[in-house]
Amino acid sequence: MIELECSNFNIDKAIIYFKEMKEIRGIEPDHICYLSLINGFSKMDMMDKAEEYFNLMIQEEISPTIEIFTTLINHHLRLLNIEKCEQLFQIMKSYNIKPNIITYNVIIHNSVIKLDMETAIKFFNEIIESGIKPDIVTFSTLLKGYLNVGDTLKALEINRMLHEFKHFEIQPNRAYNVLLMKAYIQNKDFLNAEKVFQSIINSNIKSLTLYLKILLQKSKDKNSIYNLYKNFLQDFDNYKFKFPPDNYFFTIFISSFAQRFQDMNLAIELFEEMKKREINPSIVTYSILIDGFALKGQVDKAVEYFENLKKDSIEPNVYTYTSLIKAWVQVNNKDNAKKVYDEMINKNIQPVSATLRALQNLSPNTKQRNLIKRPTESQREAFYWAGKLWKSKDIETVDGLFQSFKSSILNSSPYQDVDDEPNIKTFRYFITCYLFKYRDLARALEVFREMLKLNIKPDYLLYCDFIKGCCMLGQFEKSIQFIEMMKNQNFVPNDYIYFNLTKGWKKLRNLKRK
Repeated sequence: MIELECSNFNIDKAIIYFKEMKEIRGIEPDHICYLSLINGFSKMDMMDKAEEYFNLMIQEEISPTIEIFTTLINHHLRLLNIEKCEQLFQIMKSYNIKPNIITYNVIIHNSVIKLDMETAIKFFNEIIESGIKPDIVTFSTLLKGYLNVGDTLKALEINRMLHEFKHFEIQPNRAYNVLLMKAYIQNKDFLNAEKVFQSIINSNIKSLTLYLKILLQKSKDKNSIYNLYKNFLQDFDNYKFKFPPDNYFFTIFISSFAQRFQDMNLAIELFEEMKKREINPSIVTYSILIDGFALKGQVDKAVEYFENLKKDSIEPNVYTYTSLIKAWVQVNNKDNAKKVYDEMINKNIQPVSATLRALQNLSPNTKQRNLIKRPTESQREAFYWAGKLWKSKDIETVDGLFQSFKSSILNSSPYQDVDDEPNIKTFRYFITCYLFKYRDLARALEVFREMLKLNIKPDYLLYCDFIKGCCMLGQFEKSIQFIEMMKNQNFVPNDYIYFNLTKGWKKLRNLKRK
């Protein structure tokens, strides 16, 4: 019953059965009962409770099993609690419990997350010496780790090891082959990349488009790209692949012709071919075409495809509007540019930097008073505090400014208008000042906590600032926590963030070696 309730996430009922069994019926729970509870709490991210029952099991002198340790380590790793994973692994060894391949894979993954490939390989060697059979997950994790630290030669060495261990009979899967293909491409070994590609090409369209993106980057003229497109289209028609071309296949070629070579005739040829095959264009496809016409100054065509987008029941986004604004700016039509901008604002779509740059190109010597809405009170306030902050001579001055800022917030509420509520930009100015001007993470976190108290959600830029600042200050574990918070808000970390993580971890390792 305990296992059943835990599997259904009815953890409270499971605890009632557990206590009834122990306190009323006098039946001592075994390691299976504890495993069910620990696993149940872990799945609900209640790791404190999971460890509470783990400790209770120890007090009752019930030896934990490899399954219990693996469960705890796996879930702590999922929550990026790296230090806890290592502690549990050492505790497991103290009980003379030999790790299995699942546990080792978790621990190796732990090291890979930290970009500590030296430790990852140490555990791999331990696997081999212990006579445990590694699996494809083991090799995939190591391969990905070396790719993350930028060591493609070591990544390819992992592949060589996989083939040397023939007696293990480990078969590469698609995920492994995609990683291997990346390693060959980064090492400029396109011949072997092609061979790996041929082994996975029939799996799905994603594998194909990944490879196509690489080929397009290598191609230097539009004729070779057009021939590449025609060859692959012929392969589709000859059923060389087990899947049909999709929107993404056509869009990456359309983007190349429209934005890279500004050849709208070829771009439209591909667009019409796509529609002929009853493949629906996406918002990205339309935005690329509108942007391509804008670059050519063909405003009528840009408007035509903007209207076609609406006919296809696709809602324009900020990039579509920006492309159309660029088209009107190209012909110096201020009124229509303003009309498009106002339509975007009325739909509550906020401009991006590219939008504002386009408007500045229309009237470079003005401040766009007629096009851009007057800044809100909170925006003007943000500019005011920013000016004060970067003129500050010491951190105590910034502390005083922040206290004044908090007082101004308290004295201003309730707000007359939603636009006058405290703006995240002001908080971001304080945080970046503490982080980068005075290198004080504790004070930056204090500002962050005050922001959260006011129910102001962090934005993407703020997370980027914190991750960069934490890495710069050697607080690698904190940066990992901010990445997890980002993901909880459905933000996807970009390459710049992972670049800062790599630098941060290398800096931390160098400090430890000293």
